[in-house]
Amino acid sequence: MARLTIIPTMQQLLDGRKSLDPVNFDWELNKTNYTYSVRYKNRTGTIHVLSGQDPDRLKGSNLGQAGIDEPFIQDYGVLKQMLARVRHPDAQILELVLTGTPEQLNWGYQLAEGELGLDVGLVRASSKDNLALPKEYVDRLVSSYSDKEADAYVKGLFVNLSTGLVYHAFDPGANIIDMAMPDGAELFAGMDFNVNPMAFLVGWRHQKHMHIFWEKELPNSDTPEACQKLTENFSALRLVYPDPSGRSRATNAPGGKTDFYYIEKAGLTPIAPRKAYSRRDSINAVNGAFKHGRLTISPQCSMLKRYLSTYAWEFMTKQESMSHLLDAFRYAVQQVMPVFKTTAVVTTIRGT
Repeated sequence: MARLTIIPTMQQLLDGRKSLDPVNFDWELNKTNYTYSVRYKNRTGTIHVLSGQDPDRLKGSNLGQAGIDEPFIQDYGVLKQMLARVRHPDAQILELVLTGTPEQLNWGYQLAEGELGLDVGLVRASSKDNLALPKEYVDRLVSSYSDKEADAYVKGLFVNLSTGLVYHAFDPGANIIDMAMPDGAELFAGMDFNVNPMAFLVGWRHQKHMHIFWEKELPNSDTPEACQKLTENFSALRLVYPDPSGRSRATNAPGGKTDFYYIEKAGLTPIAPRKAYSRRDSINAVNGAFKHGRLTISPQCSMLKRYLSTYAWEFMTKQESMSHLLDAFRYAVQQVMPVFKTTAVVTTIRGT
């Protein structure tokens, strides 16, 4: 792939530079390991062309700058290795540049949304703005893609290309908003009982509106630790909408105590039905609340945003790690904004 893309482009750029200053500038390519030696006046530099197929083979080098082409079709390990390699002590600027097309809502989406905790600058460009491309090429490209594919491969947006989204009514443009908690609003938490991770979130309800603004996943944790995190961060919190099964069992808890016991011990009040929530009803409640604008999420809830945008019926078994925070979310929504079932009365009118 490099022989078809990067290497001929590099040679054109280097030849062009040499044509401008043939006395002071020169370069040479070692085709055995695809390493460029570049000379400018009395200074020399080296450019390596490496493969991301096996991230472990990237170890060892000291680099000043690095660029990853089409990073989001590569393993996350490639990024981690390059971050470790860009460390040359003589480099005036240490820099890592990623250029490519968004691919689903994978680690690239997490990077762009700040979930990975890295300081990045994001530049998004549409193929329509590329003056080097003829208009008919872009038009042909757009016509060959679905709307979602065009958003990704033409506009450069991170989108979920799955067809059967569970939370199909979720619209980041409309449902992601930063809102201050109004006077008279009531704090609540949603909680799913699981050892790894223990998932919970916090929001407020006011009149007919519900807003989620804090999320947490704790690896290898339990209910007492989750309650401790909640009470430490939200002194005014009293209501918890947990998994109803916590009434009868404990999550990795000693002494046979129930999860509800530890919630109450922390000074919180668990509110849940006697039997498990209907998955369909709670999902319908979430989609209905999103659709009618009664449910919003803070931009700080990046995991929840990604999970809602990605969680698909056809990939549920592969996306189990997402289900715990989503369950904590739907428990709270179902409790605050339930789907009400009505009973229809049918009257039969007989002719005379």
